[in-house]
Amino acid sequence: MQQRNDQLIGLQVQQNLKLNPTIASISIPDDKPLSPISLVKPQQNIHIYNKDYEDKIEMLKRMANYQEQDYPNGTFYGQMLNGKKHGQGLMLLPGRVCEGFWQNDRKHGYCKEIFDTGETFEGEYQNGKPQGKGVYIRNNESYDGQWVNGFKHGHGVWRMGNDFYEGEWKFGKIDGYGVYIQNNNKYTGSFRNNLKHGHGIENFANGDLYNGQFCNGKPEGQGTYIWNNGAEFRGFFKNGVRHGKGVWNKWDPLKEGHFRYEGMFENDKKHGQGVFTWPSGNYYVGSFVNDYRHGYGEMFWKDQYYKGYWERGMQHGDGELCKNGIIKKGRFENNVLTNQRSNSMWESGESNFKLSNNLNQTFSHCSSQRSKYMPAIGRKPKLIMRKGDKTVILDSLSINDIPIENDPDFLTICPEPAKQKKFKPKMNCSQLLKQHFSTLRK
Repeated sequence: MQQRNDQLIGLQVQQNLKLNPTIASISIPDDKPLSPISLVKPQQNIHIYNKDYEDKIEMLKRMANYQEQDYPNGTFYGQMLNGKKHGQGLMLLPGRVCEGFWQNDRKHGYCKEIFDTGETFEGEYQNGKPQGKGVYIRNNESYDGQWVNGFKHGHGVWRMGNDFYEGEWKFGKIDGYGVYIQNNNKYTGSFRNNLKHGHGIENFANGDLYNGQFCNGKPEGQGTYIWNNGAEFRGFFKNGVRHGKGVWNKWDPLKEGHFRYEGMFENDKKHGQGVFTWPSGNYYVGSFVNDYRHGYGEMFWKDQYYKGYWERGMQHGDGELCKNGIIKKGRFENNVLTNQRSNSMWESGESNFKLSNNLNQTFSHCSSQRSKYMPAIGRKPKLIMRKGDKTVILDSLSINDIPIENDPDFLTICPEPAKQKKFKPKMNCSQLLKQHFSTLRK
C-alpha cells in the first residue's frame, strides 16, 4: 500500500511540473511521507517587501511590462518578458538586494548589489556575472577595476587597510606588472599567481633596497641588495638569500676604506673560495666555510704574511709565517706556532712545488703516515704513492703542478737526496702518475 502511495505522489508531481514549469510549489499531504526514492519537496515561493525600497518600486510600476514575481529565494519587482526578468528591476532576497538590469532572467548591464554583511558590488554584468568595470567593497577591503566572467581580470586597484596594490590581474589573482605596498614596504615589478616573480625593485621601510630577479615571492637569480648602512651586495640569490658568486662591500667612514669580499656564498654566508679585503689594505685569499676562514688560505698584512691552514677563522694546521723577513714554518694551533720546523730542509726544493688546495688538505690529514717518511735536513722532496699494499717512489722529479684532487692513494711528500741531478720529464705529471699506477694494477 505504501509503495502505491509513493507512485501516485510521484506521478502527481511530474504532471504539475509539466503544466506549470515556472511554479515549483507542490503540496504533499503530511500523512504521506516521502520514501528515500521519492522527489525532494520543492521550496515554497516567498514574498519579500522592503519599505526602504518603496519609492523605487513605485517608479518601476510605471514602466512597461512591469510585474511582481515571487521565487523560492525572493521577490522580483520590475520588467519581465515571457515569464523572465528582462529590463530594469529590483530583486529582494534574504540578506541581499540587487538593483539594475536583467536580460533573459540574468543580470546584464549595470547592477548594484548590497549585502546585509556590508559587502557591496557596483558595476557591469554580463550573463549573470561581473564583466567590465566594477567596484567591490567588503569591510576594510576594496577592489576597483576590471572583471571578466566574475573574476578580477585586467587592470585594477586593491586596498586592504594600509596595504595597496595597483596593476594587472588574471582570473582573480595578481599577475603581471604592478605596484604593491605592505607595511610601508614597496615593490614595483612583475607578479605571477599572487607572488613576486620576474624582475622587480623592492624598497623596504627600514631603508634597504633590492633590485633584481624574484621567483615565487623570493629573490632568486641575479640581483643587487643595498643596506641602509651603505653595505652592498651584487651577485646571485637563491630562495631569498645570497647563494653563488657575488661581491659584498661596505664603506667604513672611520677607517676611510672599504670592507670587501668577492667570492662564493652559500645560504647567505661566505662559503667556498674568495678574497676578503680590509680598509687597511690587508687581504685574505683562500677558502671559507660558514663565514669563517677555514681550510687552506693566504693572509697578507703590510709587513707579514701567513700561508697555510685555517680553522674557524684562526691559523690552525701546517703553515708558513713570514714577519719582518723572517720565515717560520710548522704546525699552528689557534694562531700560535706550536711545532716549528727548520727552514733549511725545505730551501733546496720547496719552490718546485705548487700544491692545490685539495692536495694541501690531503697533506695535512696524512701526518700519521708522513712520520715514517720525514725529510732530513738538506734534502729535496719527492712524491711517494701507494696502491693497495704496493708503493711507488717517483725519484728525481721536478713537479710544477700536481693534478690530484681528493685521491686516497696520495700519502705525502718526502725527501730525496739533494745531490741527485734533476731532469725535466718528457711527459707531464698526470701522464707519469698514470704510467706508474698502471704497473701497480698488474
